[in-house]
Amino acid sequence: MSQEQVDVNRYLYEKIYSELKNEILSGTYRKGDWFPPERVLKDRFNTTHLTVRNALAKLVLEGFIERYSGKGTLVIYSRERTSPPRKSLRFPYAHLMFAGLDEANAHILETLEEELRKVPLAVRFSCHRGDVLLEQSLYRDAEEAGALVIIEPAGSRDSLAHSGAPLRNTIVIRCADSSVQCPQVVVDDAEGARKAVRYLLDLGHRSIVLLAPTFSSASPGMRQGFEEELAAQGTPPGTGTIESCAPGIEGGALAARRIRDRDPSCRAFLCASDETAAGAARSLRESALRPGTDCSVIGCGNSRLAQGLGMTTIDPCFDRLAERVMTTAMEAMSRGAFTDDVYRISPELCIRDTCARMKPSA
Repeated sequence: MSQEQVDVNRYLYEKIYSELKNEILSGTYRKGDWFPPERVLKDRFNTTHLTVRNALAKLVLEGFIERYSGKGTLVIYSRERTSPPRKSLRFPYAHLMFAGLDEANAHILETLEEELRKVPLAVRFSCHRGDVLLEQSLYRDAEEAGALVIIEPAGSRDSLAHSGAPLRNTIVIRCADSSVQCPQVVVDDAEGARKAVRYLLDLGHRSIVLLAPTFSSASPGMRQGFEEELAAQGTPPGTGTIESCAPGIEGGALAARRIRDRDPSCRAFLCASDETAAGAARSLRESALRPGTDCSVIGCGNSRLAQGLGMTTIDPCFDRLAERVMTTAMEAMSRGAFTDDVYRISPELCIRDTCARMKPSA
């Protein structure tokens, strides 16, 4: 693939934006005309709804169109006007505040930084590492400067996301909370767990364990989805067990060993991280059980570790999360205010080599 082809794929929403803008400027669409629906544009450009939405959001931001919920997209630009109106909401820079710089956050950061610089908007990055006082200090400085804040909250109940205070010019990511008064873009970990449980039940497993590291951001949602799906499927009591464990490969290995000591018949492990899943798989192999042949292991994260091990895993779809954050920011800039909407990204199940259909008992 040539560099030109790579660039076209990488900046597809910019290409869509430019093409639609040129159609407005050339008079193909005039003031008062309705734009084609999102689904039509999606098929025309062979892309996703979010990519189309980002292109339309930029046209909104520059005063070419207005979008009306349930009605459609209206052209408001007049060719007689010398220039589109100025942005109604401006920021001196965007400040990205993350709890840590793991593989997932590094990917989100890279994507957001690249897109924010196209707005154009300068980008700052800070890591509060779950320290509530540091989180509050960083946020206070950014708020006083009038910056756009994109924040992964600290896990403590004393963190900003749980304070109930209105968060100005802020988008909260990854962790949802009903008390937060600002837009939130979160991964629906509960739905990811539900998809994994359905898959394991379809494979014939009747004893499933969820290994959930205590401090994993995915753990609360996965616990909820795990229990809800087992109940919805009408499984017998004792089908599902939740085992708390230390994070990382070693924590997963020790937890799987404890489960096997208590219940040697257990053959299905759903894990709240890929590292925990890698540890569980190692422990099972040490017990002469081969994931993908004798038992099933599912991780969460779709990390390079999972891809390298050929591990079935829940993909949180962080690309879509970053796209939704950008759309939310650009829509707020165009309308002059943020809403309190919660956007949930539905994970996908990546099926690879570490799951096996249960063999009928003799």
